[in-house]
Amino acid sequence: MVLVVLYAVFCLSTALWALEVAQLIGLVDMLLSPDGLSTDALFNRFYDLIARETKVTGILFESQMVAGDILVIWRASAICFERRIVVLLPLFWWILMIVNILVHAARCQSGVATTDYGELCKVTDVAAPVLSILTNISVMFLVLWKAWELRETLRDVLYRRKTNKIFTLFVLMVESGTLYVAMLIADLLVTSIVTGGNETVGRMVDCISGYAAVQFVGIYPTLLIVVLRESVWNSATDSTGGVAISAIQFASQNAAAGSTLQSSSQVERGKGSSYKHVLGGAIGSRSRDVHEVVYLGDEENQLSGEKLGVAL
Repeated sequence: MVLVVLYAVFCLSTALWALEVAQLIGLVDMLLSPDGLSTDALFNRFYDLIARETKVTGILFESQMVAGDILVIWRASAICFERRIVVLLPLFWWILMIVNILVHAARCQSGVATTDYGELCKVTDVAAPVLSILTNISVMFLVLWKAWELRETLRDVLYRRKTNKIFTLFVLMVESGTLYVAMLIADLLVTSIVTGGNETVGRMVDCISGYAAVQFVGIYPTLLIVVLRESVWNSATDSTGGVAISAIQFASQNAAAGSTLQSSSQVERGKGSSYKHVLGGAIGSRSRDVHEVVYLGDEENQLSGEKLGVAL
């Protein structure tokens, strides 16, 4: 599924980038062949050219965001796999993004100027990045909530890691969607605050910001997949017995019952006292529970560490 999403994002990004490159080539062609027009008139013609393709670029950009957010939601479901119902919140905003695209495609037409847009079309243009921001903010809060629950183990991982701590935090910001949210908010602020006529510097800043946002949205899903190898959620510590730390909460919920049953069975059968200490471990810390569950699983050949890991 991940590869399918990446291919879809690649195709959408390629189509959008090709369209924007054609627009820039058109601008260069107009500047090299002005036909006696002033610079302001040439830029006005360029903006009219962009406006004629508003519907196509809008749908491509919104589809790009929808496809990219699939990977962010998937990552949240992997991190919070024992409570996947919480993923319904970002999934709700993602479904609204699809509805927004359908409304935009059905009701909005490209025009020679943005003033030809109706109020509904202006709303759908703004709603697309806003809904994507809400989707990623939801994922960001879920990841932060999970990180707070496992803060002791995360602190241990960061302390033991030999890699650059700043890069580890960067990876966490990427997979939680924090950087993506910051970029889209910055683009919205530029679009909202920087105003002016077609000939002003502000309008050029607005265009440059739009082009940069399109590039970043297209690159982000690939960046997410590339950096996941260094994710703290895929790390194991001594206290977890080699288990991925995102599985600690799940393992500890079964640790008390599992270790108590195993210990009682061993004592009753009189097969030695090597497992008696597990009775105390049943009410111990989470990390100790996980360690003993994995230990018993290795001895009895009943539970493997792989079953507690998070599948990427």
